[in-house]
Amino acid sequence: MDDAWDEAYGRDGGAENAPLVLGGDTRVRVTFDDATHRIALTPLGLAGEYDDAQDAALVVPPVRQPGSDERFYFVMTDRFANGDPSNDTAGLGDDPLVSGFDPTNKGFYSGGDIAGLRERLDYVEGLGTTAIWLTPSFKNQPVQGTGADVSAGYHGYWITDFTQIDPHLGTNAELEALIDEAHERGIKVYFDIITNHTADVVDYEEKQYSYVDQATSPYRDAAGNVFDPATYAGTDDFPELDPATSFPYTPVVPAGKEDLKVPGWLNDPTLYHNRGNSTWTGESVTYGDFDGLDDLMTEHPTVVDGFVDVYQDWVDLGIDGFRIDTVKHVNFEFWERWTTEVLDYAHAQGKDDFFMFGEVYDADAAKLSPYVRRTDMSSTLDFTFQSAATSYASGNSAKGLAALFASDDMYTTPDTSASALPTFLGNHDMGRVGYMLASTDDPLARDELAHELMYLTRGQPVVYYGDEQGFAGTGGDKDARQTLFATQVAEYADQPLVTGETAGSVDRYDTDAPLYAHIASLAALRDAHPALATGAQVERHVENGAGVYAFSRVDREEKVEHLVALNNAGEAREATFTTLTPGASYAVLHGDAEPATADAEGTVTLTVPATSALVLVADREVGANSTGEIAVTVPAAGAGVTGVAPVAATVDADAWAETSFAWRTVGAAGASAWHHLGTAEDTTPRVFHDVTGLPEGTLVEYRAVTTDADGDRAAASTFASVGVDVTGTVSEEPEPEIDLVTVPGSHNAAMGCAGDWAPGCEAAKLTQRPDGVYAGTFDVPAGTYEYKVAINGSWTVNYGVGGVPDGGNATYTTDGGPVTFYWDPVSKDFSSTAQGPLVTLPGSYQDQVGCPGTWRPTASRRGSRTPTATASSRGRRTTSPRAPTRRRSRTAWAGPRTTASAARPAGRTTSSPSATARRSPSRTTSRPTCSRSPSARRRTTSSPSRSRRRLAASRARPTSPCVRRTRARSRSTCAWRRRSARVPPGRCSPGRTRTSRSRRGRGRSRRARPR
Repeated sequence: MDDAWDEAYGRDGGAENAPLVLGGDTRVRVTFDDATHRIALTPLGLAGEYDDAQDAALVVPPVRQPGSDERFYFVMTDRFANGDPSNDTAGLGDDPLVSGFDPTNKGFYSGGDIAGLRERLDYVEGLGTTAIWLTPSFKNQPVQGTGADVSAGYHGYWITDFTQIDPHLGTNAELEALIDEAHERGIKVYFDIITNHTADVVDYEEKQYSYVDQATSPYRDAAGNVFDPATYAGTDDFPELDPATSFPYTPVVPAGKEDLKVPGWLNDPTLYHNRGNSTWTGESVTYGDFDGLDDLMTEHPTVVDGFVDVYQDWVDLGIDGFRIDTVKHVNFEFWERWTTEVLDYAHAQGKDDFFMFGEVYDADAAKLSPYVRRTDMSSTLDFTFQSAATSYASGNSAKGLAALFASDDMYTTPDTSASALPTFLGNHDMGRVGYMLASTDDPLARDELAHELMYLTRGQPVVYYGDEQGFAGTGGDKDARQTLFATQVAEYADQPLVTGETAGSVDRYDTDAPLYAHIASLAALRDAHPALATGAQVERHVENGAGVYAFSRVDREEKVEHLVALNNAGEAREATFTTLTPGASYAVLHGDAEPATADAEGTVTLTVPATSALVLVADREVGANSTGEIAVTVPAAGAGVTGVAPVAATVDADAWAETSFAWRTVGAAGASAWHHLGTAEDTTPRVFHDVTGLPEGTLVEYRAVTTDADGDRAAASTFASVGVDVTGTVSEEPEPEIDLVTVPGSHNAAMGCAGDWAPGCEAAKLTQRPDGVYAGTFDVPAGTYEYKVAINGSWTVNYGVGGVPDGGNATYTTDGGPVTFYWDPVSKDFSSTAQGPLVTLPGSYQDQVGCPGTWRPTASRRGSRTPTATASSRGRRTTSPRAPTRRRSRTAWAGPRTTASAARPAGRTTSSPSATARRSPSRTTSRPTCSRSPSARRRTTSSPSRSRRRLAASRARPTSPCVRRTRARSRSTCAWRRRSARVPPGRCSPGRTRTSRSRRGRGRSRRARPR
């Protein structure tokens, strides 16, 4: 200022220099605000209106990935059909504890095999299947565990030989024959594969299995030098290790098992992490054993190269694609290299449609999409869809579906899109969709509605074997793995089907079964109308609450609108909305409806029957006239962008169009300066730009070009700055509008939701009181639970312990009965009456901080940044995985019935699973048995926590206090957490103020919120 450095302002109005990176000579306008001391920077050479010479090259078609138009049938081979009884015991004799075969025990082999699949291909094909996905079929350790925890490897996740088909299931030659026969029918065969772990063979000399972190006991190379494996991940180097000195535990291989695993490199104990059982949080997510299963050191190049070779060999055998298990529990560098090498190899063998999708157990697209954006993984299982779809089918707000599909653009890149996401309703871990909807008013109708939603929306539908016969089961894991052939398990035989009848001990291959016929008709409809399979999906109507959700599907070549409307209410609902085809007449393709006609503006009114779906098709192409206007936001011109930043455009809301996005460094010239970001296909186009590799201060121009049905184009640009705001203004993130506040957690099923960790479940809804605090009272059975607060029916906005966005789960224990939950929209903090007394600080200052008067022990206030104290005792914090943080005990993370939600509990919850069944979903709290858990010896048991010992009936005041102070105890530290109100100067009357402290229980972190 004034030609001197005495007063000078830089970045954000401070003293620091602001960086600026340009791609070439650029004319800019610089302004300074003397009041805020902020500097604004505006480039003056941004591209203007559409210019064909400049912009035509920026227009690219939306992505449809090779191999991304399938209808999957997901089969647990052991439970489908027994075509060859001679392999039931795999030649290991009649003792079930040796062979693993006991068809009367749901945790043991039942006899299904590849021969049975070959015999029943007509049944599979009749369902409209185009791809069979097999559970892992490699040779397994037949039996693991002891006593009550003993079970067999029928599920396929305890692999000892990655090169051979499990003898219980058949031979490599039989698999080849199955592939050939399936291919003759136009059906592909996919393998479920694993790189994270093997069977439980490696033991620890210390006979201790609790996780030991690197801070406590770092890795050491053979010479004794400390190192971190992450340093070497993605490289071809790795230190030499000594099993006796390199690990926190001393790995030992039992006598007689030194050469058990194949390929041979898997027998080297130094190629495992050897740190004990995962706690499902922090570094243990990738370094810890899955309840004892040997966790491979996937940072080591030997492991990376070894698994490249293993799975290239299966490509050679004829497999068409892979479903990849436990993806989030393997370091990212592994996937960056492994996916590229395997996919390149498949393409080199002429398999252009080879497709790989990963299981990232999380219901948040922000957590799933990086595996698609940053690796050559073709896609990920759509847990977000599973959560929202089962929630909607059970009767919750249609806004949950709107939130689901609004996140699709996170998958949009120049090479990928959400259209490739495999969608599903339930599975072998979390349980069947029939189980999730069993407590609803009409389970069969709602099961059919869920399948209609899956087949009529974007993505690749996955049917879990047995769902088509109406199997429901009683939970996840082993309780969702019934046999289609006559069961010998009494518990399975006694279970009700979705149709209301008892399953019984009979074969279930009825092609006239209601759900089989329903799914087959949906597959035929989808097959006959490409728009319903791979067309753009454009939202048209969203009910705020239970009711109609409507959208259009449009194939870009055909350009004919297929109108889909679903209704999850228990009665018919009418909906009026604008279509994409003004004046069109719509014929009925599916559902109980009359033909409809849109007026000149495109408005149509539909009556959708209760719990059903309609599909109508227009008699002409979509409307050709659009407004021809476009604006681009980032969110504001000159905003500082970091990480994966959204870039959006505003276009005509009622016209079909495609919008292509690109970026370049400001000042860069020439066609090569532009980089594609992807093409959006709806009326709210948005993509994301990963700016992590750009230098701070880089000025970026964003360009969007929209093309309507007539081929007319419009374009616009805006700009942003990497990491540095150059708008010249001080802005705050706007608070989201609140339509719904829920308490998703492991208690949701008990509250009447379709499953646990269900952010969209209105049975777990809190209601806003006059003082602004949200509250709700629910009868909860005795037990210990974890929960969070979610806004607007999804995990997009959620709060954990202390009101921290996306923070840790809170935990509470109750003896059973009413529990009242509170959430303060100002502080974002929350609590419940089961977490200790609500503490108030009444005093003469209260009317100054928003309370309606002074000396009010039950007063609450809103508007101040101090918590309304509706939550005086905050729940115990557990690290929060995001939607179910994964399994092993994967049964239910309850997110999904754990259901209606692949929600995302924050830390993995629940008590250690037993060794039995395959693996239960990770987000559970009830946590049924974990089939993957190898043995009781390896299970980590939790000690009683303070919260468990504390009486759940801790008295709570009925209203939230105005100010409170809490004492929170975490697992590793005991710290005072204080919150206070801003009190004006003056004296407070003595004698009546009492400060109380409540404490949070201490306990081990559990897996819960799907993350």
